[in-house]
Amino acid sequence: MTSPIPGLITWPVLTGLTLVLAGRWWLLRDSFVDRLVNRALAAALCENLLRDAWFEQSLAWLLPGNDSDVVNIARQLSLGATLLGISNIYGFAKLWAGADPAHTWRRQWRYYLLTITATAVILIAGTPARHADQLIDQALGWPAVVVCVAFSLPLGATALLLGRVSVREMRATGATTWQERALYTAVLGTIVGLAAIAVAYPLGTTISLMTGQPSFDPEMHWEAWSGFLLSAVGAPAVVAVPLISTLLTHIGWDRTGRYCRRLQPMWADLTAAAPEIVLEMRGRTDPAIRLHRMTVEIRDSLLHLKRYSDSPDDLAATGSDPRIYARRIAEAIANKAAGHPPRASRFTPRHQVQPGARDLNAELRQLLTVAKAWPHVRGLAKSP
Repeated sequence: MTSPIPGLITWPVLTGLTLVLAGRWWLLRDSFVDRLVNRALAAALCENLLRDAWFEQSLAWLLPGNDSDVVNIARQLSLGATLLGISNIYGFAKLWAGADPAHTWRRQWRYYLLTITATAVILIAGTPARHADQLIDQALGWPAVVVCVAFSLPLGATALLLGRVSVREMRATGATTWQERALYTAVLGTIVGLAAIAVAYPLGTTISLMTGQPSFDPEMHWEAWSGFLLSAVGAPAVVAVPLISTLLTHIGWDRTGRYCRRLQPMWADLTAAAPEIVLEMRGRTDPAIRLHRMTVEIRDSLLHLKRYSDSPDDLAATGSDPRIYARRIAEAIANKAAGHPPRASRFTPRHQVQPGARDLNAELRQLLTVAKAWPHVRGLAKSP
């Protein structure tokens, strides 16, 4: 079918789909599921291009043969591209259901073989419609029913599998974060859409054939809009949720990345004063690991700098005032930089610095509070 959707809608949406696909190939391509999702998105892009009137006319101009034959083959191949995307969705749904990841590609090649078979059936059964220069629903007849069944069975099987797995996951874990709620909402919307197409498309064609009535939608506008909304809007919306989360993490805009940036100035000064406690980090490190490392290294630096503090008390023994705490840290760094010898341990056990708050979250909150006050006393740490 040639899409009835205006280019002003189609091309911005397909541009967004292309950007999502490019982003996933850049950031999310390591796991089996990610690669299957990326292949499904690529198939969805091909599907929608094959339905676009401008693209079909471009193919007719580029390829040999009768223009109407090229356009009609492109229309019917768009159904095969849809099935190719569905086969990848079914593949990762099987993994989600608990299938053995070691046999992922062996299973997937079987799904691809079924896709090729179904596409061949669509092309063979669609021959009368092509010869008449008509769409499937315009030609009708039993070949149209065969096309509908060959197209709808994979959609129905995928909707059933996705529905069963989604319900199981929601019952087991629930949806606590906005990412999980958005993901499950988009998945359920996609499942409902797939199931509706799988039932309505062959049922409507069969009823029209049995009653001798023309198709209620001979131009196949309903199929075009539903396919567009699912493949170019719904499915990308599902996979854009983890992409956005990964992208925010990659550029440091997630909460963990923000914490790392807030601790960075104080961490840099402390580790410069006690470089022996810093462990080498090679390559790009996961933000959660980096935050944990920064927290540990700040704590170890404070243990080291305690011996250079003029305070008779522990560096942390400052009550709840982070500015006093930060000032004592800066003074200890300045004393060490000035060449003052470390003080002998003259504190009683109750004055010994402890590794920090027992609760790591509480320790992190404390360090973030001190880091906020750090810029106001940082000059002291650089004093001779």
